Amino acid sequence: MNGRSPDVPPAFEVRTSRATLPVAHACSIFQIIVMPPHADLFALSPSAKARCEWIGGKVPVILVDDLYVQPDAVRAFALELPFTPAATHYPGRIAQMCEQNPSCETLLRWARELATATLLSICPLYANGRSIARFGEVVTDFAIVDVHPSALSPKQRIPHVDAVPAFGLIYLNREERGGTLFFDKVRDSEPSATGYYTASGASYQLLGRIEPRFNRLAIYPGTVPHSGDIAGEWINGDARFTSPRLTQRLLFAP
Repeated sequence: MNGRSPDVPPAFEVRTSRATLPVAHACSIFQIIVMPPHADLFALSPSAKARCEWIGGKVPVILVDDLYVQPDAVRAFALELPFTPAATHYPGRIAQMCEQNPSCETLLRWARELATATLLSICPLYANGRSIARFGEVVTDFAIVDVHPSALSPKQRIPHVDAVPAFGLIYLNREERGGTLFFDKVRDSEPSATGYYTASGASYQLLGRIEPRFNRLAIYPGTVPHSGDIAGEWINGDARFTSPRLTQRLLFAP
């Protein structure tokens, strides 16, 4: 037996509490808590293991391959969320989680401890002028890149740094949709003439690239200039809408 009533569907959990009533009328009141069908959607794969790689010998990146048990289901779920234009200079749309999810909360706790134990041990990071001893909060959302190269704003045509000290991306594309590029800033930047910034230029020198392996998590310092490796026919045509570049983002804060 698994402790669940045989008459209750698997999508429900049953909890029992004792009511405060006169002894003659004491009874058990059953509270049926509805759990969403995707309650274990973000379950971590037992084969997921972390390692560190250095991009260009300068940027530490924590990589975890085969992160999720159900990565295709995560992608399908995410694409059903209501995406809206990003409020920042992100070249696309963002979707928030619409409800709490037990397995997602487990993921965020695990990612927070992983980033604290690995990234902070090899890469000192700071917030408000103070060294970060551990990460205290991680939030997540989903992001789609779908802005045509000709429609980019000036700030979208140069590498950027993040508003948080560390950032995580989970790549959720089986098709090639581009990884993440890191740069050294050489001088004050000028926007690229056209399109996304994907190669060395007068203002930034390319250090290297995170390969966008499907179901891969990458955690890196948000303080290093970086950009999505957005190139190819897909970003110029309908594929940017019908089969978009989708990532799950993790934002780490002290």
